[in-house]
Amino acid sequence: MIDWASGFIKLRHKTIDNGFYIDIDENGVVNRKTAKYGSCEGSHSSNLIYKSEQRGDGATDGYSSHLYFSFNPSKFLQGHNVLGSDDLVTLLRDSLLKLFHFIDIFPNDLEYHAIKNGDIRLTRIDINYAYELNTYSDVLSFIRAAEFTARTRHGRPSLKGSTLYFGKTSNRWTLKMYSKALEILKKDRQLPLELNNKHLLEDWVQNKLRIELTLRSKELIKNGLEKAYQLNEKIPEIYQKYLGTLNMNKQIRLSDDILLKLPSKLRSTYLLWQNGDDVIDGIIVKKSTFYRHRKELLEYGIDITFPMRDNADIDYSNVVPMLRVLEAQPSQVPDWAYEHKLIHCL
Repeated sequence: MIDWASGFIKLRHKTIDNGFYIDIDENGVVNRKTAKYGSCEGSHSSNLIYKSEQRGDGATDGYSSHLYFSFNPSKFLQGHNVLGSDDLVTLLRDSLLKLFHFIDIFPNDLEYHAIKNGDIRLTRIDINYAYELNTYSDVLSFIRAAEFTARTRHGRPSLKGSTLYFGKTSNRWTLKMYSKALEILKKDRQLPLELNNKHLLEDWVQNKLRIELTLRSKELIKNGLEKAYQLNEKIPEIYQKYLGTLNMNKQIRLSDDILLKLPSKLRSTYLLWQNGDDVIDGIIVKKSTFYRHRKELLEYGIDITFPMRDNADIDYSNVVPMLRVLEAQPSQVPDWAYEHKLIHCL
């Protein structure tokens, strides 16, 4: 599903005046004058922001050459982003036509042909797919376990609230994991009643792990994917490529050589854990000691939060079969979404 798109289209038009932000110094000198974004309301109060831009040739006095946009196309057209289409070109075309009607500006034949065919430059794209687990609790368990056992070339992830980020501050690409079911519990994220009167969306999303990829301008340009039509047919393939950078490894015993190098304070805790003792209970190891030792043992790829049983490699069967989930096909849009017109399509 396409969950966000930012970019601009070539559209010669009378410059839209949405007002300005002006930075004035203590002497009254204007340092900067920045145009405000306009806002076009879509389905169920989901907005598309836009503004006129000057890019290269095509602009004259009072006219701009391009129109910038940034929005969630699925939510703009459907009123929700629990599920949706990954047909980027169609989503952009239909959204932009709504915008043109709103601002009373219409493309000429050449400009319309470009938009229809996806000749739209992108500066950001968010793609996500949902993976089905057994329960809502399994989704949260997966995210907690991945915090300690997963990494990408960005390194280890960071957890903010209930969302796990890989490369959160990267100006190229980011992966994140979260529970959409948890997100729609928030007051400002709740589903419109008219879309959820049968609780179909709410029920469907309960056991879904959502993994979202954000590609920013530098990464899009690097891969020759800055135009919508270049992305459109490759979205699942591109998504899987970046998902493939996610390494999730089960924990293993430390080798004898490494074990001997452990500080004695860590060695005793590690050996207790290796023997199957539940060191998290605060009895075998004090809670203050547990958290301190856990942090240091994480550097060796060992998380004593998850007990080792029967001297075997840690078994995640009581948490989530992590690798099997990521190797599975993402959840498909259910038939009832089309029947109840809960998804935007051709």
